[in-house]
Amino acid sequence: MTRLSSYAAYRLRVVRVGLMLSWLGLITFAGWSLWRNEPRSRMLITALLAAALLILTFIPWRRTLETPLADILLTLGSAIAIIGLVIVELPRSGTPVGVGYLLVVLFAAATITSDLLVILTSALALAAYSYAAVTPPDATIGGSALLISTFAAACVLVFLLAGGIKSRLHEAGIEIAQFERRERELADKERELSRMYDISRTIGAGSNLGEVLPELVGRMARVVHAELGLVALYVPDEELLRVMSPIWVKGHVIPSDPVDVALTERTLITGAFISSESACVDGGESASDDRLLADLDVRRAVAVPLRVGARRIGIVLLADTPTPFTPQDVAVIESMSAPAALVLDQLARYEQATTEGAKMAELAELKTEFVSVVSHELRTPLTSIIGTLGTLQRPELQHPDPTARELIATAGKQTERLRTLIEDLLVVSRLDAEALPIRTRTLAAHNFLQEVVEAVPGARGHVSLSISPDVERIDADPDHLGRILRNLVENALKYAEGSPIEVGARRKGDEVLLFVVDHGPGIEYRKRDEIFERFTQLQDHETRSMGGTGLGLYIVRGLTEAMGGKVWYEPTIGGGATFVVALRARATGAEASPGSGS
Repeated sequence: MTRLSSYAAYRLRVVRVGLMLSWLGLITFAGWSLWRNEPRSRMLITALLAAALLILTFIPWRRTLETPLADILLTLGSAIAIIGLVIVELPRSGTPVGVGYLLVVLFAAATITSDLLVILTSALALAAYSYAAVTPPDATIGGSALLISTFAAACVLVFLLAGGIKSRLHEAGIEIAQFERRERELADKERELSRMYDISRTIGAGSNLGEVLPELVGRMARVVHAELGLVALYVPDEELLRVMSPIWVKGHVIPSDPVDVALTERTLITGAFISSESACVDGGESASDDRLLADLDVRRAVAVPLRVGARRIGIVLLADTPTPFTPQDVAVIESMSAPAALVLDQLARYEQATTEGAKMAELAELKTEFVSVVSHELRTPLTSIIGTLGTLQRPELQHPDPTARELIATAGKQTERLRTLIEDLLVVSRLDAEALPIRTRTLAAHNFLQEVVEAVPGARGHVSLSISPDVERIDADPDHLGRILRNLVENALKYAEGSPIEVGARRKGDEVLLFVVDHGPGIEYRKRDEIFERFTQLQDHETRSMGGTGLGLYIVRGLTEAMGGKVWYEPTIGGGATFVVALRARATGAEASPGSGS
């Protein structure tokens, strides 16, 4: 049963009250006529009025009031009521009763929407009342004129009052209609949010596409009562749509063989994907000519693109519904496709990243193992070569030929360089494997830093020490800290050749800050994080004039973080580069351990 508007409901109530009062008046008149033994002609008229009233009573007013026919029927009913009142008034003498005529006018004004028909009905009532007012033998012209004018004024007043009531009801009807429209919109939004929530819940259904996919498709299929659902994702490298396994069939998860549909094929899913618009088929040749639909043995299906922003990632296909897909069904699926696309896209990206991450981790492990093995294998013969060259450089064993001595010295330098490279590779492999031992000791700051600087070739006379009085000791692994400072000093000597270099230490809170400052060309500040990555060179490969592998600063950061510290780069005031190593200081003092520089 349809819900009537407020004005239609008001008219229906007035019609029912009017019919009830008409029956009451007719029954009263019939009883009074029988009691008075009125002529047969009046009884016949009464019967005709009863027949007309019976017809009006059985009219389906709930539906009729929504049609233009209602005004005509209500006008006829009002006219019949006026005729009945005239018949009642004819045999009477004296002043006519105007209440009945006025009630008819009120009824017409309250139920008839056309102002013209209301005016015609009022005019008819006024004419009938006027006739009843002048017909009695004892009627006077003045008295009749007064009655008629009073009745006319009452009709106008009723017409105005009814018009105001209808206007207010009409406005209220518009407001109620707007409220109901907003209520429907809110209900639609609530259903859409509920569907989006259901879709988002599928993220918790599993950690991969194989687990989430059937749950996701199943939720969409159940909304439109589809028995089959699947997702085909776009593979850009191969220019095709790949049907993902498993597919959803009548609430069951069915594994499927890989099915690839090239974008050049004429199918429902490729057409929807290329056009980026939903598409439907409902049997016919279009379904039988579709390879995928033929393989699935379906003839009624809808394909909706899956989009993440402006990017299309695939198609969702739902099929085998009891009735053809309606525009409302397609709209519902489209509203669910947006969150579904986000879920699928995130899972696909996660799986791809996981796969690539596993491969990268495996390659990194293999590389680290290879570097470690090769470095150990190179280290043994290199130690023998270094020892042999050192022996040949002893004064008593030096070759008499100056060229030979120079070649031996060059070979010694290159082997030392190769030894440093091998040690760097070993340290890198241990850092990557997190297998670097840390042996922390308390070191005398001045002695340790001086020994490190003096051990760097070419540092004497170019590097100065600046140690704050509040830094007497440093808690660190001497081998690792020594390598850190040597790398930083060697870099300063290499890239800031000829400029003064300062190595120092100062206390800041519960940290000891070790720094190496140069006044060379410096480093672009935007590269402050990049320079600590492995194999990073400050110069391009094509124009690089300095040597090095690009592992020095990577080792500096790795060793510093392994000891629980941190390292960073700062531009030197006036130009140059400053590297700061921050290590945590002990809360209580400790005596320096015996040993070199301690």
